[in-house]
Amino acid sequence: MTKKSATRGRKRKGPRVASKAAAPTSTHDAREASQRFVRDVVVRGEAATPDKDGKLPLSATHAIVRKKPDGTIEVQRARFKTY
Repeated sequence: MTKKSATRGRKRKGPRVASKAAAPTSTHDAREASQRFVRDVVVRGEAATPDKDGKLPLSATHAIVRKKPDGTIEVQRARFKTY
């Protein structure tokens, strides 16, 4: 069997380069994308403040680390969501 015939019929694994999402083009775009992600996490109820023992509710995937004076919050990933 030749090398050419051995590779024939194999399907490509993984996404093609053209199908990947484009990265933000500037720091301003990256900042907006980050703020949007945090807002969405909060709206979905996936971010919560840890209790006095440092534990999060089971539904929370992100911990609210701090609230900034401008109204934005900083989150840190705590775990993945299991369905």
